[in-house]
Amino acid sequence: MKYLSVFLFFYGLCMIGNVYGGRANKLHIWNELDPNQKHSHLFVQCKSGKVDMGKHYVPYGKIYQFDIRDNFWKTTLFWCTFRHGPGYRIGQQFDVYEYKPGVAQGGTYEWTAREDGIYFRLNQGTIHKVHNWKPMPP
Repeated sequence: MKYLSVFLFFYGLCMIGNVYGGRANKLHIWNELDPNQKHSHLFVQCKSGKVDMGKHYVPYGKIYQFDIRDNFWKTTLFWCTFRHGPGYRIGQQFDVYEYKPGVAQGGTYEWTAREDGIYFRLNQGTIHKVHNWKPMPP
């Protein structure tokens, strides 16, 4: 009985690890804006319901990255604001990560800012344009 109790305890810990915490998802944000433009830095601010990752200014050719772990209730959602141009008045705000049942954890969510819009790919898959830039209030 003692061994059964020990087994059940460790089995329970493994199950909790799979349900909560699991493998971290990686969020990568690349700045591929035209380096010949005067305002080629990309402003990025990412948030969730409880977390604000702060304001970041990503130079051309560089990456801003962080890990995302899903919460216990599987309601994890992160959104970001990207801005560029004079006075950072061109931008877009959108969801960059949302828990989806059936999508393996530990993936890499890659967002790329280019002059003609914002591109996305998951786990080194095909990159495709998902957002256009728009004027934003200061």
